[in-house]
Parts: sequence; structure tokens; C-alpha cells
Amino acid sequence: MELTRRQEIMAMLRDGEWTLDELARNFVVPKKVIIDDLEHIARSVPKPFRLQIHPPTCEGCGYRFKGRTKFNDPSRCPMCKNEHLRSQRFRIE
Repeated sequence: MELTRRQEIMAMLRDGEWTLDELARNFVVPKKVIIDDLEHIARSVPKPFRLQIHPPTCEGCGYRFKGRTKFNDPSRCPMCKNEHLRSQRFRIE
């Protein structure tokens, strides 16, 4: 039996951390499709597990986007306006 894309993403996230770009490249789909999948996965992960979002960090000043619940990557740092950010990473723990 073949797994759906969301099932494959869930399996990948159980095995390690992945960025939005890495997932989109792996499945050759736009980031928006992966964002929709992650939103669905966040609601459907069986207890006691949950989708963890490790926040993006500014490479300029080190600002961490703590408490961020959005699945898309921010475009720039709100503190120093730097556009070089380390991408947020997703994992099921």
C-alpha cells in the first residue's frame, strides 16, 4: 500500500527535523502545499505526540521568533530588519 504525501511527511518528521524548503524540494510541490499539509498534520498527530516548531532565528542579531504559530517562514527580523534568517524546523515529538 502506498502512503499519501501527508503520511510520508509525518514519517519523515518522526525521524528528524525538516525545514519547509527541504520538504517542498523533497516532494517537488510549492511551499503553500506543504504549509497546508503541516497545518493538517498539526491537528491530526496522535496523542501523546505533537508537531514541534523550532523557531526561526535571525543570523544578524540572534533574535528568536518564540511562540510563532505560523508555518510559513518570516521574511525579515523585526528587531534589526535583517533578511538572513535560519529557517524554522519541524519535527514530531
